[in-house]
Amino acid sequence: MSIPGALIFSAIALALVTSWCSVARAAAQPCTLKTAEFCRDTNQLVWSRGFDGEIKRFVGPHTGEFATLQRQVLASLGGPPDRPVEMLGYKAGGWLFSACKAHECLVKGALLLDYDHSIRGLAVFDFGTKGEKNPRLDLILKDPDDTKARDLLAAWANWTIARDLFTYSGDYVATTLTGIRILPAQHFKD
Repeated sequence: MSIPGALIFSAIALALVTSWCSVARAAAQPCTLKTAEFCRDTNQLVWSRGFDGEIKRFVGPHTGEFATLQRQVLASLGGPPDRPVEMLGYKAGGWLFSACKAHECLVKGALLLDYDHSIRGLAVFDFGTKGEKNPRLDLILKDPDDTKARDLLAAWANWTIARDLFTYSGDYVATTLTGIRILPAQHFKD
């Protein structure tokens, strides 16, 4: 091999090793609320260290239809996960994580993270106590006057209704939301 050929081969090998190391370093990043961009799905985030505590601190003592909203949020985000959706242009970015409750996918949840990895809003969506085609949405918002977060989470809920209509062909799925309840997040001192 000539000297120019050896230099080209060495440069290519160095580029491959460097790119592999950066991929390995990115893959080694833990998935947490503060590093949400490294989470491959909602379950990975929900099972990360400290997630339960952050949700409990954010939701506070609010109650839902079946239990405390803390329990409903954790249950709805802990089942079959969706991939995170990066919210480009939404205050310079952020992420929407969603999932449905294990073995009861009519109950769904969503978490909206702001560009600085703080929780901006949570949504719990269910069809009532007996699946009476009466879908309600509970929103817990950091700022109850944040219309963008409210509209985005309501759009997510309407999209899940449309997806369920397509998937379940109307067996027990309603076509529109019948109510949205907006609750303030728990204010706490750091």
